This record gives sequence, structure tokens and C-alpha cells, in this order.
Amino acid sequence: MSTAVLEKKETKKASEQKNVYRAPIAFYETGDSFIVLVELPGADESSVRVQLNKGVLTIEAPLKVDLPQDARATYSEIRLGDYRRTIELGDQIDEEKIEASFTAGLLKLTMPKSKTAKTRKIPIKTA
Repeated sequence: MSTAVLEKKETKKASEQKNVYRAPIAFYETGDSFIVLVELPGADESSVRVQLNKGVLTIEAPLKVDLPQDARATYSEIRLGDYRRTIELGDQIDEEKIEASFTAGLLKLTMPKSKTAKTRKIPIKTA
């Protein structure tokens, strides 16, 4: 098989491609918060956008690669394009207290639970 055959057949020049990929995530829950890890390899920290609107979390990160205009892929295992991920959270998050950090291509969001999302143990009285 020729190395020119790629997993995704592209006929456009590299400079014209505009692929959007679903960023992989890991979702964790603690007693007081939700933690979301998002892989964004190759993304620049200053270009990552995180928004929460009406319970929907949107993460976007453009991936800029400097290739000559006439470059044509003959083989690639690297995904070139932009990242985008949307997660519906509903009203479970205290939106005012969300914290984000970005290190080595990994975005970490720590989102405290709202009072309605926290589990409360109800004591049972004995007769």
C-alpha cells in the first residue's frame, strides 16, 4: 500500500484544510466538585477558549501549524485542525467558581458543584 494513502483522504492543500476534532476528555467527580481533563496537544495556552453558557460547557482551541503553502501530506498520523468539545452540565455547577489551568497540552477544569448537585445524607430517626 502506498504511503500516499491516508486514513482520511484529503484533496485540499494543507493551507486550505479546516478539520475540527472532538477533543478527548476525562470526567471526574469528588464530593464537592467535578474535574474535567481535556487533551489539546499542540494548542497554545493563549488560544484556548472555555465558555459556560446556560449549562453547556464549550472548549475550543485552534491548532496552528506552519507549513509551506504547497505542502502535500504523503503520510501523517498527526491530526491537523482545530479542537472543539461541548459538554452539557445543566445546573449542577457553581459557574462563578470554575477554575482552569493548562499545562503541556492538558486543560484542567475544576468546577465546584452547585448546592442542588451536592449529595446530602439524610439522618433517619429511630422511634
